[in-house]
Amino acid sequence: MFKRRSASVLAAAAITTALGLVPVGTAQAAPQAACAWQKTAWELPAGTNDGFMYGTDGARYGVGLTGTMNIRFPYDIKNGLATLWDNGKVVLRLPAGTHVTDVNSSGLMAGYTGRQAVTVSPTGKTTPLPTDPTWSDATAKVINNAGDIAGIASTGTKSILVVWPAGAPGTYRELPLPTTGYLTVTDIDEQGRVIGEVGSVGYVADLNGQSHALATKGTNPRSTPRAIRDGRIVGDITSDTANTEAEWDAQGALVRTIGGGARSGTAIGGNGTVGGQAYVASATRAVLWSNGVVSDSLPTVGQFFSISAISTDEKKLIGNEAGYPSSYTCS
Repeated sequence: MFKRRSASVLAAAAITTALGLVPVGTAQAAPQAACAWQKTAWELPAGTNDGFMYGTDGARYGVGLTGTMNIRFPYDIKNGLATLWDNGKVVLRLPAGTHVTDVNSSGLMAGYTGRQAVTVSPTGKTTPLPTDPTWSDATAKVINNAGDIAGIASTGTKSILVVWPAGAPGTYRELPLPTTGYLTVTDIDEQGRVIGEVGSVGYVADLNGQSHALATKGTNPRSTPRAIRDGRIVGDITSDTANTEAEWDAQGALVRTIGGGARSGTAIGGNGTVGGQAYVASATRAVLWSNGVVSDSLPTVGQFFSISAISTDEKKLIGNEAGYPSSYTCS
């Protein structure tokens, strides 16, 4: 994730019948909000004034970085330490050199120390993950509630998508990719499907370990998946003419794009509600969609809040607001 990003207004692409995509409602047609969302600003450790959340289980835990804001460009966190939050309260800060990027519902964190992929327990115990001697380094990126972990290994000449399965401790699998290029890992669902990007191509690695490129549209498109839940993927497609929210199935087929200023899907709730970013009254802000139509324009949520996760019961939104971790609860 990146802090304090600015956004410029981009035109939404027309939805083509050739791809079988269905036009949907716009943010301007949003119904009255169902919830009065109440904000909880997450705690920062004593002696710090800045923090940013990288990953969350969508309910209780979050992990990220806390420290002191750099008052000069690039305005990031300096002297930062990896941090674990429990319901918005700081419960653990890790020593310098230990980095964590995701956490599951047991409080088990995924990350790395130096060139070694590791897990970190809620009490701070670090455990190395198995590696291949031909790898020059490995990083654990995402973890699901079952304890399946996905990450990236490198041989020095290429990047490798790796899964460490919870059901087979002490083992790992290298998964094939649909193309070559710079590799990212974005999310993993409860069944073990993994999403990310290789170069400008989004991919999903299915339950058989096969990877599929995410379908796109437009001229010079880039597909960016940002969240997966039960095989359903949300993200965005950027092309020469538009930046629009996009949704795919577990095989990478494009299910829909959303017009009307929708920019990106970033999270999926337990009932299928999609959270993301859209232009509302000429400003970018968080909204919720249901079946491609805005179901809540989130008028009581701060304009600069970005949704990272939606709880299973869809009563809690977790993310960062103007660069600081926070959550909103439905009341």
